[in-house]
Amino acid sequence: MILGNDEVRGYELDEDRHFLPATNVGYQDALANKKYISTESSPKAYIEFQGTKVGTKPAPAVTSFSSRGPNPITPEILKPYITAPGLNILAAWTDLVFPGSIRKAIEFNIISGTSMSCPHVVGVTALLKAAHPTWSPAAIRSALMTSARPSQLTRPDKRSQIWRL
Repeated sequence: MILGNDEVRGYELDEDRHFLPATNVGYQDALANKKYISTESSPKAYIEFQGTKVGTKPAPAVTSFSSRGPNPITPEILKPYITAPGLNILAAWTDLVFPGSIRKAIEFNIISGTSMSCPHVVGVTALLKAAHPTWSPAAIRSALMTSARPSQLTRPDKRSQIWRL
């Protein structure tokens, strides 16, 4: 199955859980697929895993559902200082989440949210703390924030730059 985004969702790709071979494509690719299907007499498609790719476009970015600030409940918090990819993260999963449901028991799942970006930031923070045990939390935050560099791997439908450590 090929699941194509509509224009509103653009290039934001959420991994949906399927029990059949499936992939998700952005809006422009969905239009191209639709045109191919409607113009070919016997359209065919294949899904091939090509391994992990580094430096691909679009690069990881802050998702549309993530906070950019200000916080609606506490407006004094203007924005998150540091964030990380929190979309489509492979994570451990327990079948206790859906006890007695018809869902297939799985050990891992693709999930999204702020809770999924936190382990990335905490991991980098722990590495910095281990390398510099005398640094304060403010020093670690400063090191993380000032060591990021802009990346050219921006999403075609986003205006913000991607920052990498």
